[in-house]
Amino acid sequence: MNRLLEVYSRGLYDSLNKENMAGVVEYFQNISNDTSVHELADLFKNKTVQKDEKLKAAMELVGGDENLEAFMKTLGNNGRLDLLPNIFSFFVDYASRRQNNVPVKVTVNKEPNEEIKNKVSLFVSQKMGHNTPIKYEINKTMLGGVVLKYKDNEIDLSVDNKLDGLNSVLTN
Repeated sequence: MNRLLEVYSRGLYDSLNKENMAGVVEYFQNISNDTSVHELADLFKNKTVQKDEKLKAAMELVGGDENLEAFMKTLGNNGRLDLLPNIFSFFVDYASRRQNNVPVKVTVNKEPNEEIKNKVSLFVSQKMGHNTPIKYEINKTMLGGVVLKYKDNEIDLSVDNKLDGLNSVLTN
């Protein structure tokens, strides 16, 4: 499936001009972080919903942007609207790689509040540059804390990591 996501992401990336790219990446990032959009995946996968209704819902997401409307029509014509929630997040990573602007992936166990986001943003801007994008991922199996991944580096400040370290000390 990643291959298919890459094909659609490449097509969209190549169709956008540089002026629109940053806005589309930011918009897709916001959509991919919005949990209500993932509920649309059920609509797009539902075989009883008419193709026109699915396309209408997809068009409402992009709000009149001609480039994105053409992209949605392509997905609709190919019967691939069910990929849309995955395409949003995949495209953000794909575009960042193509622009050599790799995001910092921040994994937490629940939606971070503004205080946490501000602390992470300050840390990232000081250590990696103020233009480095931040992508939040929610991992509900994590007990708490935060894990930051950037390129080949990882800072694991999770409770799970601390417990693993404690367990290792106690068993040796």
